[in-house]
Amino acid sequence: MLAAAYTEGPDSYLYYGNNDLAALDVGTPLAAAGWSHRYGAADVSFESPDGLAEVHLRRNRLDHAAEMTGHQERWLMLAGPPGNQWYATASSFTPEGLVAAMNTALTDPAPVIRYGGDLRRLPPQATATPVKPPVPTPLDVRRAQVANSRSTVASSPAGARPFIPAPRPPSATQVPRPGHSR
Repeated sequence: MLAAAYTEGPDSYLYYGNNDLAALDVGTPLAAAGWSHRYGAADVSFESPDGLAEVHLRRNRLDHAAEMTGHQERWLMLAGPPGNQWYATASSFTPEGLVAAMNTALTDPAPVIRYGGDLRRLPPQATATPVKPPVPTPLDVRRAQVANSRSTVASSPAGARPFIPAPRPPSATQVPRPGHSR
């Protein structure tokens, strides 16, 4: 998506105008997923049906330097219970397609794969379901066999002696040549 927009030039992927309507279009995936919204004087806030995720859009004109230093953000996305929240921010110059993709991902009910330490930090509202590893295909089995055959050490023939390099004679002390220093 971004690569195609890049070929069209910056006007197709950068957001320059603080345009309320364009910014609200980026919030459409949230509304389509049943998120509630509240319009304030300077912002629009969206909340997930379970109350565990929020997205905030500042509608007023923002200072670009303040956005880049983290003192302001155009978009703020929060997920998780209080005290254990994940968050992301996006500036006014973040491509609208990326913000829309983030909002779409926030509404996706598909399970998220977690590993190791992440499982110990899940909030009480989370449900953990073990995932069975996939059954290897015949191609997977063949690749493993080939990889293992390359890594095994061939046995030496009966009566063969291991190669032991001959000791090297000590090197002669080098005398500096005239006109050269060491």
